[in-house]
Amino acid sequence: MSMAATAERRAGERGQVLVLFTLGLTVFLLAAAITFDFGFWLSVRRDYQNVADAAVLAGSPFLTRPIGEPCGAGIDKPTCARREAWRYINDQLGLGLAPGQIVSFASGNTSQGAPEVVPVPGGTPFNIWVSTPPGGAGTDYIGAYATDRRKLWARIDRVRPTFFSRIAAFADPNISAWATSGSHPNRFAVITLRRPGQAPGSIGEDINLAGNSILEVIDGDVGGNWNMKLNSGSQLWVRGANDNDADTYLIEWQSCGNSCWTTGQVNSGPNGNPPNVINQPDPLPGVLDDPNYPLPAALTPPPTTPVPPAVPLGQGNTPLDTQGVIDVRNGGPNVAPGGASLDGSGVLTCDPLSPRIGPGYYSSITVRSGKCLILDPTLLHTSVVAAVPDVPTPVPGDQLPGIFYINGTIDINSDALLVGDRVTLIMRPGSSNQLDVKAGGVVSLNRGASPGAPAGRRLGAWMTNGTSPYSYSSLGGWQYQTSLEASNENVGMALYVIKREQYTTAAADDSSNVVVVNALGGLAWDGLSYAPHDNVTLAGRPGHDGVGQLVAWTFKFAGNVAVKQTYLGPDIAIPRLFEPTLGQ
Repeated sequence: MSMAATAERRAGERGQVLVLFTLGLTVFLLAAAITFDFGFWLSVRRDYQNVADAAVLAGSPFLTRPIGEPCGAGIDKPTCARREAWRYINDQLGLGLAPGQIVSFASGNTSQGAPEVVPVPGGTPFNIWVSTPPGGAGTDYIGAYATDRRKLWARIDRVRPTFFSRIAAFADPNISAWATSGSHPNRFAVITLRRPGQAPGSIGEDINLAGNSILEVIDGDVGGNWNMKLNSGSQLWVRGANDNDADTYLIEWQSCGNSCWTTGQVNSGPNGNPPNVINQPDPLPGVLDDPNYPLPAALTPPPTTPVPPAVPLGQGNTPLDTQGVIDVRNGGPNVAPGGASLDGSGVLTCDPLSPRIGPGYYSSITVRSGKCLILDPTLLHTSVVAAVPDVPTPVPGDQLPGIFYINGTIDINSDALLVGDRVTLIMRPGSSNQLDVKAGGVVSLNRGASPGAPAGRRLGAWMTNGTSPYSYSSLGGWQYQTSLEASNENVGMALYVIKREQYTTAAADDSSNVVVVNALGGLAWDGLSYAPHDNVTLAGRPGHDGVGQLVAWTFKFAGNVAVKQTYLGPDIAIPRLFEPTLGQ
């Protein structure tokens, strides 16, 4: 081959390399351009997602029940939730919306079927949705909570420009992010705390409704750490005071087995229509914690054996009421507790001449059939026997008023009545059935049933925040602070069943069986029932109407009648993101 041919061939090869290099560089630059723009878009989308997440988390705490109740200046809660979400979006995106525009957006679009278009100087506008319930946005909402009024949804869209990708004729993409949040069930009227694998106690289910019974929870949520069983004919009604939206936090239902119930048995009652109960099943059962309401300091630690009572009982007058042993054989109720009173149409009261006892330590209390015992919160008494003169004296300033510590049992016999106002029963577990209410017997606390006590809701003598609603005056003794009743943050306790771990080295899940209400017996009290390690059993026709919470290890009701549990505690909303989830 000649030198000229060789040179020509080499020149051709150099031309091919140049072409290949040019093509490769073009592909590389195009890939780099797309990568740069794609990274930018992902960054913008993440920013929008963070704003949407935080906005709905900021607004959803307003969606506590009852939903329609004003949250200020006559504004309903959904409007407040949307307004707060708009405020957050405005601040984070720098939209420059005036307060009046935010109010208009939040108030006018109660069902936002189209986005609000918010101009941005020198750029493309934002399209923004804020809706509760989420389904108000119509087909623009693609999640699973369309009709849930306790959920808040936000979506942020904006067309963002391409940069280097323009060389590939890419159109400017729409960057979109959305989120749904709601208040985690927080107004727990009923909580059961036993967790998987822990001692079952006296029943196999944490919540057991048997015998065609109905548990009606008003203005509160229901939660349990493990299983629930509703026998055929039994129902769980969960509803708000002024609306039907309610929440449960229960392990998801099964046809039978450990958790045996059907979705139709959990509704907003009383006729099951509309059934707006949203169950948020716990995928890892065991997240509901013990509220750990404190014992009064004077009772910590409780005595392991009966001590000389703080109440000057007996003083040698009679063996019937020495060392805290109370046996009531005289007096009686003005209204028999076996009739209409049990279903709420009557008021249970005691004859003013019925025996009284003051706060302090007691070994056991027995109220005989047809008799009545009055718990006097601020006065000590020397005898419950009619033949022995009673000499009431004021509770001294160094003794807590209204607190009755029971180291043994309370036996309420048929048609007997135990009443007290502004009081708290504190029971130390020992044997079973320590609070034993027989057929027709009733324990009525803080309901205005004591002679001379005003009717209406009363706080217990010890509150969930670890304080007393009493103040001491050396001139007037212990005085109940009526003004504290105005705040739902102040929730008094009607019953406190001590956990074994508070006075012994027993295992944390060593449960007790203190509260047992037998057929046709009843509990009627205002105040929280705190028995976090007790297997609470209510049976018969209890007429139970509690305010606050029922906190138990397990709870069983079998009685062919409705039990009402009304929640009037604080609104402590816990916001939680529900959407989007991975894969959406």
